[in-house]
Amino acid sequence: MADLSLTHLTWAGSALPTAQVTFGPELTIICGNSNTGKTFIVNSIDYMLGGRRNTPSITRAAGYGQILLGLKLPDGSPLTLVRKPGSNHIHVHQADLRNLTHATPDAVVSARRAKHDISKYLLEVLSLDATYIRTNEQGSTALLQLQDIAHLAVVTDGRIDDETPPCQRGRGQSSRTAGRSVMRLSLTGDDEPPANLSNAAQRRVQRGKITLIDQLVVDLSNKISTPGNAEALRRILGRLDTSVREATRSHHAESEHQAAAIAARAQLNEDEARLTARLSEISDLLGRFDLLQRQYESDLARLAMVSEAGNLLGYFQTGRCVFCGAEPEHQTAHHGLTETTQLHQAVQAEDHKTRVLLADLRLTITDLDGQRAELASEIADIRAQEASAEATITDITRRLEPLNDALEQLLEQRATVQRDLELLARIEELDERRVALTGEAAPARRAPSYIPASIQNAFNAELQAILDDWHVPGVDAATWDTYSGEVRAGGSDRSSHGRGLRALLHAAFSTALARYCSEHRMPHMGFLVLDSPLVTFGQLEPGDEMVPLYVKDYFYRYFLRFPVQRIIVENSIPPDDVIEQAHVVFFGTRGPGRPGFFPDRHRTAK
Repeated sequence: MADLSLTHLTWAGSALPTAQVTFGPELTIICGNSNTGKTFIVNSIDYMLGGRRNTPSITRAAGYGQILLGLKLPDGSPLTLVRKPGSNHIHVHQADLRNLTHATPDAVVSARRAKHDISKYLLEVLSLDATYIRTNEQGSTALLQLQDIAHLAVVTDGRIDDETPPCQRGRGQSSRTAGRSVMRLSLTGDDEPPANLSNAAQRRVQRGKITLIDQLVVDLSNKISTPGNAEALRRILGRLDTSVREATRSHHAESEHQAAAIAARAQLNEDEARLTARLSEISDLLGRFDLLQRQYESDLARLAMVSEAGNLLGYFQTGRCVFCGAEPEHQTAHHGLTETTQLHQAVQAEDHKTRVLLADLRLTITDLDGQRAELASEIADIRAQEASAEATITDITRRLEPLNDALEQLLEQRATVQRDLELLARIEELDERRVALTGEAAPARRAPSYIPASIQNAFNAELQAILDDWHVPGVDAATWDTYSGEVRAGGSDRSSHGRGLRALLHAAFSTALARYCSEHRMPHMGFLVLDSPLVTFGQLEPGDEMVPLYVKDYFYRYFLRFPVQRIIVENSIPPDDVIEQAHVVFFGTRGPGRPGFFPDRHRTAK
């Protein structure tokens, strides 16, 4: 059996520092802090081998124009795959290239599902290009694709703790059948005899339909913007739903505060308008009363003048009466005195009445002046409250702006993930239809793919031995079920355990398969990549089992004596004796100058 090995992964760009990680021929451990690009490396390997539909994306990858994956062929010669991010074409160079290159490639192949694609190219290298696997229970067959075996060797963090059985690429019946057939190939070396269609015309029609479906799948895949399989996207959607609910609660709380502040401001505006109107009325009344007061004071002055100047009007003159106009012959003896008394009394009465009115008016004016001062004070207080309410509204509005932006962004992300899930569902439907098309003319139902019991028992023994070597508790009698595709351990299916133990069981399955294939020279990629197999030592979720900490050290030490190239990507740091013997790359934890996969652009520029 021919094996491949990985030599390096490089991201290169013009005027940018090269991002590169090299892989040793035996054990390579990439460990360190989160968000330093560890998972990005595994996703990039998967992308270069045609497994991942979308380009791995992190902020620090912006501007890089080439991805280079270095391989060593079974005969020891180098091979470099060069791909532009987002491109469907891969340039193949029969050389070890580790920098930005513009050299003419030895071949140009498609990344996915084409007559000349990376799958066919590498399967020819592995002598598996004419290998058939079964695709449905009716016995339909299809040529083996690279990803049918690559996903068993490159286990991404999105799959390692997924509930999908480790031997399957998906959860449908066709994936179960194909996974069992690939396991038969890996454990026995036997592929499926091809199911021939009845005639050439029918084969041409079927090929045309399959080609159309493949093109539709490629088109739909290019529209997917969120990396990961359906299960990973559902987890992302769940987290987004939680974030949207939390953001909505925060936004609702601030909106309620804003609404209350606006209502308070409106009430203050209404109160100010009412008080201002009353103040205007009082000011108008005071203006009128001031005129009336001056009139009363003028009247009193005139009455005083009349009283003082009465004698000057003719009280001591003889002749016609100045009061009534009577001639002397018609005047009585006390005629003048009587008239004078009546005039004096009339003047006094009018003076008294005017003084009473003036006194009342002055009291009213004094009261209105007090009201006016009180209203002015109240209006000033209300205006101060209005200014405070306006400042509160402005502050809430300022806080709402980032909340609005964050909520809008979350809603957009959720809509994108929902759309991507719909696209993945459509792709799965097309894949099912493709499988059905390959078997529409199958002559008869075949017996299920058979794996001899002795071989299956040998594989199960390898699986249990690995779990024992790792000292994982509670996983006795570990087996792989050839029909369900599930791994059982400790009396339960892998899918029923928490994500920590699911990850360890998946890692054990892939490790057992790699070891079995190496020892028995059976078909395999020739290397093993595990991303986050010790996820239980990171952040646990509700329902996860707590795996003992000592498992970590046994896990790392086990791979020191493993027969194939192995690359482990983890947050946790291996023990010192493993660090001394393995090729260990630290991100952000030990040693200067390597904060992550991508160098610091500014520091490198200096």
